Amino acid sequence: MNEKEKLQIKISEVLNESHAIPEEKLAVMMMFSFKLLSSVQAEMINMRVSDGRVLTLKLEDNSITH
Repeated sequence: MNEKEKLQIKISEVLNESHAIPEEKLAVMMMFSFKLLSSVQAEMINMRVSDGRVLTLKLEDNSITH
């Protein structure tokens, strides 16, 4: 088992054992994703899921127009 698989198992176990509601779990995962994107200096990542769809996470500048 490689490190990626070990990490996936650990994260799954923590999420399954948590009593937090799904929305809170998702919020935590999104915060970690943001931190990881920042740490690798990336602005966007795409991941193809098993059914063929693509999950995209993108950091954008907040632009406000008046």
